Formats: sequence, C-alpha cells, structure tokens
Amino acid sequence: MGAVRDMKPEGDMYNKAQKMNGIYVISRGYEPLSFAAEELRKYLIALSGREIVLHHSDRYYEEQPGIWVGLRTDFPEVPQTEWPGQGTEEDDAVWIDVECGQGILAGSNPRSVLLSVYRYLTEVGCRWVRPGQDGEYIPQIDYLTKVVKLMEAASYRYRGICIEGAVSLENVTDMIDWMPKMGFNGYFIQFREAYVFFERWYNHLSNPLKQSDDKLEVASALFNVEAAVAEIKRRGLEYHAVGHGWTSTAFGIPALGWGKVEWEADPDITPYLAQINGKRELWQGVPMDTELCYSNAEARSRMIGEIIRYTADHPEIDMLHVWLSDGHNNQCECENCVRASPSDWYVLMMNELDEALTARDMGIRIVFLLYQELLWAPLHERFRNSDRFVLMFAPITRTYRKSFAEAGNSPSIPPFERNKIDFPLSIEENVSYLEDWQHVFSGDGFDFDYHFMWAHQKDPGQVSITRILHEDIKHLHQIGLRGYMSCQVQRSFFPNGLGLTVMGRTLWNRNLSFEQITGDYFISAYGKDGLNCRNYMTTLSQLYDNLDLEKAADRDQVDKSVFESIYTLIRQFEPIIERNLLIPNRCHAVSWSYVNHHKDIWFMMTQALELLYGGEASEARTQWQAVRNRLWEIEELVQPVLDIYNSVLVFDGVFAR
Repeated sequence: MGAVRDMKPEGDMYNKAQKMNGIYVISRGYEPLSFAAEELRKYLIALSGREIVLHHSDRYYEEQPGIWVGLRTDFPEVPQTEWPGQGTEEDDAVWIDVECGQGILAGSNPRSVLLSVYRYLTEVGCRWVRPGQDGEYIPQIDYLTKVVKLMEAASYRYRGICIEGAVSLENVTDMIDWMPKMGFNGYFIQFREAYVFFERWYNHLSNPLKQSDDKLEVASALFNVEAAVAEIKRRGLEYHAVGHGWTSTAFGIPALGWGKVEWEADPDITPYLAQINGKRELWQGVPMDTELCYSNAEARSRMIGEIIRYTADHPEIDMLHVWLSDGHNNQCECENCVRASPSDWYVLMMNELDEALTARDMGIRIVFLLYQELLWAPLHERFRNSDRFVLMFAPITRTYRKSFAEAGNSPSIPPFERNKIDFPLSIEENVSYLEDWQHVFSGDGFDFDYHFMWAHQKDPGQVSITRILHEDIKHLHQIGLRGYMSCQVQRSFFPNGLGLTVMGRTLWNRNLSFEQITGDYFISAYGKDGLNCRNYMTTLSQLYDNLDLEKAADRDQVDKSVFESIYTLIRQFEPIIERNLLIPNRCHAVSWSYVNHHKDIWFMMTQALELLYGGEASEARTQWQAVRNRLWEIEELVQPVLDIYNSVLVFDGVFAR
C-alpha cells in the first residue's frame, strides 16, 4: 500500500464526513495513544479550521465513522499476516487507511501509533522543519478531501539522538517533541544528571556578554532530566541512559562532566583504581576518565552493584548504557590486568552483570561500547547471553568527508598495545574493528556517530555533511548494523534543519533519495524561493569543501580564489534573503531570518579563514575574535538553532593551529 491522492469534495462519503468530524482512540491505558489522538486533533483543526471532537473507546466499532487511532491488534480489518517489517512488537510499523476523514491509523506498538499520526499528517501536507512552533509549516487545506493509504515499516530498528552540547530544558523538550515527527524512536540522556550540558547553557560558559552570578545546581539538572524523561515516555520513545561515569560513581565519586576535581586519595578506594606508571589515582584528576583495576573481582563487583541499584531505582529506563571511562591510554598496568585485553575484562564483567540482573529478574537491555581501547575485540571472552546486550559502534575519530558506502577492503587491525594505542582515522580502518567484533558477537548493533557534533560546524551550507550522513545511513545494514544514534549538539538547525531531517527520514526509509528529501525540505522551510536557497546552500558547501577544514595541514595547497567565490556567492544571494524577510508565513519568515544572520556570520568567518590560509595567523585570530563577538551578541536571536558554545569551541581549535 502506498497511494496518496486528493478526492473531489462531493459524494456520500464526503458529505457524511462533514457531519461526523470525530477522532476515536482505543487507548487501553497507553499514554502515547492518547497523546497521538490529541496531536491528530490539534493539527487537523489547524489544517482545516473545523471543529473536531475526540472520543475514547474500549474497542473498534466499524460502523462508527471517523478516524480511529489504535494498535494494529485493535482492528480486525487490518490483516495481521500482511503487516510490514519483522512483525515483532519492538519494530516500528504503521498502517494508514484514511479516506475523506474516515479510516484507521494503526501502529505495531504505542509509539508507532504516534508515528502513524505524524506520517498521515505529513502526507496531507504538514511539515516540521525544526523544533519549536515556528518550525511548523501547516497548510490551510480540507483534510476531508485527502485519501492516504500506506503500510510501512522502519528501515532500521534504532533511530535516536543523544544529548550533547549546551542546552536549556526547552531545547531538550522541543527536540523530543520534534523527533517522532521525523520518525525517530529513541532519546539518550548521557550521565545521570546530564549536568554538564545544562551547565554550559545556564551558566553561559562560553559567552562573556551573558555572565551571571547564578550557577546551576545539580538538583536543577536532575529536575530537567526528570522533565525530559516525562516527555520521552509521553511519546513512547525508548529512553537510553547513562553511558560513562560508572567507574567513579561506583566508589562514591560523582562524574558530572569532563572537568578535574579536587580529590584526596582514599586508601579504601585507591586499590580499585587503574594502576598507571606505578600509581593508582584519578586519571589526570578527571573521574569521568578514570578506569578501574578490572582484574580485581571486588572492583567489578562494586561497579555491578552500583548498576543494579541504579537500574532498580529507575525502571523507566529502556536501554542502559554501561561504558567504561572516557579516557584513553589509561588502562590498568598491574600484573593481573595485563594478562588479558581491556575488552576481555569488559566482556567478563558484562557476563557477571547479566547474571546479577537475571538473578533479580531484571530484563533491561544493556548497551556496550566499541570505542578507543574497546575497539579491539576480545581474544578469549564471549557473551553468554547475547539477547541481553546491544553493540554500539562509536567511530569518533573517523573522517566525515567519506561515507560507509565508499569503504573499500578492510585493512588488518594493528596489535593491541596497552596504553600506546593510535586511533583509526579512515572509514576502512574503523569498519575493520567493527567486523572483528561481529565475529564474536551476533546480537543487535547500531552506529553511535558524530556528524552533528563538530563536523557540521565546518560546513556552512550543511549540505555536504548531510550527503555523507545520508550515504552512511543508507548503508548501515551493509556493515551489519540495525540503526544509528546521533551524538550531537541539540541546536544544530543553523542555517537549516536539513541534516536532522535527512537523518530521521532516511532511518525510517533508507530508499528515499537525497534529492527527494532535500527538495521537499527547502520548499517546506523557505517557500517559493526554497529551491534557490537549496542551490545557494549547496554551492556554499561545495566551496567550503575546497577548504577542507578537516585537514588543516594542507592550507598552503588551497586555491585562494575560492574565497572570492564565496564572497560573490553571498553578495549575489543577499537580495533573495532580503525580499523574503517579511513574508507572511511565520515558519518561512523565521527560516529566512536565520539565513540572514548566517550570511553575516559566514562572510566574516570567510574573511578570517582567508587570512589564516594566507599565512597571516595573528590577523586571522583577530578577525575570528570579531566573529566570536558577533556570535555572542546575537545569541538570543539564534539560541534555538545554533549552539554557540560548540561553535566557539570548534573554531577556537581551527584558529589555534
């Protein structure tokens, strides 16, 4: 099924629908179903201006006209044998059969019911080009003239976003609200308090123009996490939690972020910390980066005990991430630890954790990490219960100028040398580590990647990085992965939300072409000059590809005429921006206002980079300071879409080299 068409506003069905504008939800106590019906009513009213009544029902009555919302098992006329996908409850699939405001919106699980509502609304013309109300494009149409029939299953099981960057609570909840509209199904709140991410915004750590005496308390960050989790659960999204931090919190040392702490060595704790260069201490003073002595059974037991306690206290968690530290070349060098690889000790501990969870009848899924030292697969240990675990591949040092689709033959993996590792850089190198793990683990796995963490900041048009992302996602199944979790700044919609839109839509349907998604996005976000904007952003990305900000060492080989091409492009596009700033549609007008700010910032940035590439490093840094000042001045105007903390961090690094 996949037909979507308009119907002439006449005939018995249309006339009956005009009189019976009802929505019926079979909620059975599932909050996501009630929320789905409320969302459907809200947007249908906005689309048509009609009065629409929402009813709750305990079962489906075929003779009752209206749009019925519920699980696939609630509708006898939905053929269960034809249901798309693998047919399991955790796999997201939708069934939509609505004609003239009458029919069924069904899902394979409560979350999928909400997804079916948004898929239907998308087909009748709604678009959400970025989080927040000003990112909604809602056309004025009569939905009673629309016929939508489709049956779809998501291409990938895992489709999520992970908190990073600097955020307010509103930034997080707006993102959670936006995600299912694009087909995402999971949200990951890193660390117990997510304190470091909220601290960066509320304490204005990167903007000297917004300094405040008020400092964020840990209790406030915990409140924000609870509020965010409530929104996750309201929509039936999968809640991923924690990640790093277990190694220190197991011994009562909080891991709030990556900062150093004042800590007086405790003789009751130090025997359990990794021994490096003959010393057992916090690694470089950072709890988050500190490893344990994993050959010590008591050290493992203490960490497992902490995981069990936390899991018991937080039954709302669907996927618990159990990672080691965020440091590297910091593994224990004691005579017992060196007898096995870090991955062998890690898998041994995961098996012990599984035994402890099973003994307590706790069915939570555990996500384990392929990252840094743990990229090397275990030599001896194997998972005894693969169903408990999900593999997470985190190629943090990969290039973002080449996609998984372009990976050639996998090179051999260098032997593991304790505390002397070098990171793999190429796509081929990174995939070779994944393949080695897949020989010893047969369960589910997904890519945990960083396209919109740093790399997107160096692509002002957002088109080149998005094209790489699209190709990566299309080919995840070819490298044996069932999805993607994006570790990224939440405010990554400047100057547009193309990247995250392509991410969500391609994870839902990997057969969608890049051009298909891109054309639809720019028209939806910008209106009649949307395709002009697409061409401008595409050219801007291509010109910046020539600068290759990823490889600073080759600056002297860049054709310097590219800078004049960038200036010319921006100047030529200015009149198009100006004529769209006051258009009546709010979504489009706000989109153009962001492009206007973006144009000014990147004209200045290009001047700074021209100086840098011309060998005038001091003058370049002075110009970069002017760009930073401008960013700080306009922060309130672009706060929902641009993470200036992250931008400054990235380009401070560029101009420091």
